[in-house]
Amino acid sequence: MKNVMEKVVNKVNNGMMALSARVKGYTNNEKGVSTIEWVGLAAVIVALMFAIASAMDGQGGGIASAIVSKISSMISEIGN
Repeated sequence: MKNVMEKVVNKVNNGMMALSARVKGYTNNEKGVSTIEWVGLAAVIVALMFAIASAMDGQGGGIASAIVSKISSMISEIGN
């Protein structure tokens, strides 16, 4: 019985080590991460601007659109 338990523990341990190595391999590859971060940040800012514009019920639509256009132009400059 002890031998069987040792085999099971070793299999679980080996499986966990393999899983850990695989996850580390995925997390160490950071190629393209900054692009995703900038796109995510831009999406959050645009969503926030639309939320502010809809909360103002037409009172600040011009302000919100000016802010969104300025942020959009800043984002387009980042790629250049």
